[in-house]
Amino acid sequence: MRRRYRYINGVLTEVPWASKPSAAAPFVWNDLPAYESPIDGRVIDGRRQRRDDLARHGCRPYEGREQELKEASKVKAAQEAQLDRLAERMAHEAWAQAPERVRKHLRYK
Repeated sequence: MRRRYRYINGVLTEVPWASKPSAAAPFVWNDLPAYESPIDGRVIDGRRQRRDDLARHGCRPYEGREQELKEASKVKAAQEAQLDRLAERMAHEAWAQAPERVRKHLRYK
């Protein structure tokens, strides 16, 4: 019967025939081809420039409709929270600037 062996940590070890050999070299991706940025018209050549372009304009890669809807709801919730903070701050400022006679009529009794 034939057997299969492999050196693992300097020791010759028997391995099953169904085992797959490990990769001989790291996997390398090709760089992206150059394209014109749809936002500002600059030429984007490569992954690094793409990441920089997305970050510069506050964008992110498209990940499908479901993920886009999740991100849109996060952005909407953040905007609503910011609007609530602004309204509360403006109400406090208006209360602080109001004359005492006006505050007296607006207080709970």
